[in-house]
Amino acid sequence: MNASAWNHVIISDETEELVNASIAPSTVETYRLAMEQLEKWLDGRILSDNLLATYITTLYQDGKSPATISKIVAAVKWTVKNQDVGIPFEITEKALAGIRRKGKGRGRGQVDGITWEEVEQICALAEAEGTIAGLRDSAMIRLMSDCLLRISEAVAIDVADVNSGLRIRQSKTHPGTTGIPDVTLYIGEPTQAAIKRYCEAANITEGPLFRWVRRGDHIADGRLTIDGVRKIIKRRARAAGIEGKISGHSLRIGSAISLAQAGASVVNMQVAGRWKSPQMPAHYARAELIEQSAIARFKYGK
Repeated sequence: MNASAWNHVIISDETEELVNASIAPSTVETYRLAMEQLEKWLDGRILSDNLLATYITTLYQDGKSPATISKIVAAVKWTVKNQDVGIPFEITEKALAGIRRKGKGRGRGQVDGITWEEVEQICALAEAEGTIAGLRDSAMIRLMSDCLLRISEAVAIDVADVNSGLRIRQSKTHPGTTGIPDVTLYIGEPTQAAIKRYCEAANITEGPLFRWVRRGDHIADGRLTIDGVRKIIKRRARAAGIEGKISGHSLRIGSAISLAQAGASVVNMQVAGRWKSPQMPAHYARAELIEQSAIARFKYGK
């Protein structure tokens, strides 16, 4: 934000670069766009708690989802914190709580998605535990987010299925089917590194990739179950402060939403998530797709 938006401490370009490096590049870009829109709305006024609360109220009245508005508030808090500006956000927090309660289900149905930025938050906390369970959960959540995996696909993965990409063996995830070719999905470098750390810590070289961890942080031989994965996702999301209705499907939904926010088309999302039709990804990310419509982009410069 420009200096006119608030009275803040000027930091060097080098320090700003390091601050931005503390979070994922996609998060930096999301926050930057959010701050640009807020600055445009402020129109020279100095940011305050009351003005931010008014801004998010306006967004809610315009049909924005609670998840979208929450990201905007997170962007402001992160920027304010790094500019050493002491603005309390009591009114904003109460307004946001009301938006989440009243707008539950708005934008993408009953289940809330876990976006790429939220995945980073969850995995950072899990890895910070320094446990095999934390490394396992981080590797699994990252992989499910990268590949838009269904839980049934995640639990079926063996060590041999993971290389520079992830091989989904249709015979394992769709029992009884014949003639359906396996597919190979892209895995990002951070996810590859997380899987490597987990396997090395747990001394896993073959067999099931994601396994139960016994008491005392000892890896077991048994494969995680669908219910076990679902519980891990819910527990890790709560620990990271991710609110809403979280399910085993949340990582798949969240990646569709993040793709839409990054400018992906419905067809891009359909291919990435291997949906049979474009209806489901369009449904999950409809709030984000509305914001990127031709009228929004070309008529109003959104």
